[in-house]
Amino acid sequence: MLKTIFLGAISLLLVAALAFLLIGRERSWELIAGSPDTGPRDFSTNARSTTANDALACSPGLCAEPDFEIQPVDETPAAAIERLSGLLLTTYPLTRRLDDAADPTKARFVTYSPRLRFPDMIHLEARAMPDGRTGVMAYSRAQLGEKDFGKNRARLETLFGAR
Repeated sequence: MLKTIFLGAISLLLVAALAFLLIGRERSWELIAGSPDTGPRDFSTNARSTTANDALACSPGLCAEPDFEIQPVDETPAAAIERLSGLLLTTYPLTRRLDDAADPTKARFVTYSPRLRFPDMIHLEARAMPDGRTGVMAYSRAQLGEKDFGKNRARLETLFGAR
């Protein structure tokens, strides 16, 4: 009896793993947890995840309590977002842009972990600052799990050269 239950459980796990691979890892997570795209981020609310699976980085004065600060840049907000988007897409090949680029000062991406394809959302926004420079805000959050083991912060630090 115990052997039958064990073999049944193993069979179910193998069928689930096969389905996961046949459907595709990204699509499987979407079927299990829903779309990772929650829409545009409103940086003015300063909302953070209730769990330790996100990271926030901003130029001084643009958001409260960032994990680290991003130095303002000497380019237009649209140019800053274009440059950062290109860097993000080339640095992390499993990244896709989700927004329609209608607002050139904002961008929204999903990126996936290499092996299991866990999805993380990345939001970028740039604003003109009073001194004529451009300030940047970035938020990265894991869709699944309560901890990301620092992956989202590391991604933003790499993107902004903060390491």
